[in-house]
Amino acid sequence: MKYLSVRLLVAAALVTGLFAVPASANTYTVSVGYADGIRGGGFFPNPWLGDPNIVGTGCCVPFDAGAILIGNTSGGTITVNSIVVDVGANSFNLWGSNTLLAGQSLIATSTTNYNFDTSDFSSAGCGGNNGVIPTVTVTVDGTPTTFSDTGQVLNTSGYDFACQGNESFAWRPIGTFGGPAGAPEPSSLLLLGITVVGLGAATRLKWFAT
Repeated sequence: MKYLSVRLLVAAALVTGLFAVPASANTYTVSVGYADGIRGGGFFPNPWLGDPNIVGTGCCVPFDAGAILIGNTSGGTITVNSIVVDVGANSFNLWGSNTLLAGQSLIATSTTNYNFDTSDFSSAGCGGNNGVIPTVTVTVDGTPTTFSDTGQVLNTSGYDFACQGNESFAWRPIGTFGGPAGAPEPSSLLLLGITVVGLGAATRLKWFAT
């Protein structure tokens, strides 16, 4: 009975997201965020362009754009052949092919003024929700995988979040809750720690089952 109770507690924790594992396709992770440098009182997702081990360029200052973070967790070199983002009827394929060395991450965001302003396609009243779930199709080494932004980070909770003030949303694994956070999430937790926690959860489940 003791071990059964423990197994039930661990299973419940997994369901409720205590042991959250980032969206991934074996060799990379996918996270989403939003950068708003126009309205005061917010922050950019962290890490950002110009930080160590970050690949990618963005335009233009000030930013008002959705953002994708692809983290290379393979231990080797990968090629991100393309990233295609669909927000309802609006499709974006702006970033071409990029090579990531082990431990590097790619940030894909606006390439000209407001050409990835994904919050502007959230045509619901302030505080409403248009129900649109953005998708991100990442092709790595020739293999495409589609991820759903069920937390609605890219379209800022299904409405134009500018009506509330700054639109910045911290990085979070795609498919997890997308509300804005009070402070940037540590990059070390994003790129390394969550994966370790997920592996630890799997190990605990195996141990408790024996």
